[in-house]
Amino acid sequence: MVLMYSAFALNAQAGHETDQNTWYGLNAGNLTMTGLDNTFIGYASGNQNTSGSSNSFLGMYAGNINSTGHDNTFLGYEAGSFNTTGYSNTFIGGYAGYSNDAGIGNVFIGYYAGYNETSSNKLYIDNSDTATPLIYGEFDNNVVTVNGNLGVGTKTPVRQLHVVGDQAVIRMDRPVNTAAFMLVRTDLSGNPMKTFVVGTNASASDTGEFVINDLGTAVLGPGSRRMTIATDGSVNFPGAVTALSFTPVSSIVHKTNVKTYENALETVKKLRGVSFNWKDSGKASVGLIAEEVDKVIPEVVAHNEKDATGVNYDSLVGVLVEAVKEQQGLIQAQKETVAQQQKTISALSEKVTELERMLIMSNAVSRADRRSME
Repeated sequence: MVLMYSAFALNAQAGHETDQNTWYGLNAGNLTMTGLDNTFIGYASGNQNTSGSSNSFLGMYAGNINSTGHDNTFLGYEAGSFNTTGYSNTFIGGYAGYSNDAGIGNVFIGYYAGYNETSSNKLYIDNSDTATPLIYGEFDNNVVTVNGNLGVGTKTPVRQLHVVGDQAVIRMDRPVNTAAFMLVRTDLSGNPMKTFVVGTNASASDTGEFVINDLGTAVLGPGSRRMTIATDGSVNFPGAVTALSFTPVSSIVHKTNVKTYENALETVKKLRGVSFNWKDSGKASVGLIAEEVDKVIPEVVAHNEKDATGVNYDSLVGVLVEAVKEQQGLIQAQKETVAQQQKTISALSEKVTELERMLIMSNAVSRADRRSME
């Protein structure tokens, strides 16, 4: 009789399917009084639950000391074992969320995942109790961190982000300027040392520009423009550009109505070379003034919608070549004139010399004649 009673008592502690609760396992849901819609399966799972409702605990000691926590799902040996009042948590894996007693809205997946995490709205995916899981997230801040190399289309990524495939393109859409990538060089402590933004702006369909902006050490704000590529392909650099060589397109196959530039020397004489300092940098320089050149050779001047903005110094070479040729022609003509004048002078000099000789002889004869008469 005693054995039969003991067996009956043991069975009563190990199973329950009434009052909208279901639990199986010795001491599972042992203290539940007012909690509803719970499912506890495993030795001492939900053991100390009193009024917690809508919980699902599967595994030995899963949710062991949960008392009022609700809407939790704990799956695994001692998963959520120390949860008491926390709710809306999902812990999957042995010891997952083990120390979280009052957290809300956490998701821990993996053996020991989030073992020491006690706060709320966290995501841990890992198979250890590390504080830097393979995938970490914060639901309340919309943050996801991958602590490792992320491969898209590859199982063996060699960088933190590695995309592989015949459609391997990183696309970023943004309805305002500037849709961009931010490149930040930091020191070993993570402090920004230099920041560049590479992106695109647009004012209308198929009307925009590719830009590179310098933010200095900041990670917010517009920064200073360092390069602009317009829709028509024109490129603007506000600073100096250095290269081993520049080769502008100049083949005859791209040109029509070709003729020699006329009156080049007179044109060049109308230009004014100036020295100046750039307003942005204060750096001294020399060159021409676009507005002045525009009045003489508008073909070599760049314009915005209404104003002259720059000078194509490459195109001035053709004008200067013809100016030099014209000047050389003048110099050659002057040389020929001087040579002719030298010949004339030489001929006149010879005549003078001859006249001087004849005069000397005449004087000598006259003196001889006078002596003979004496």
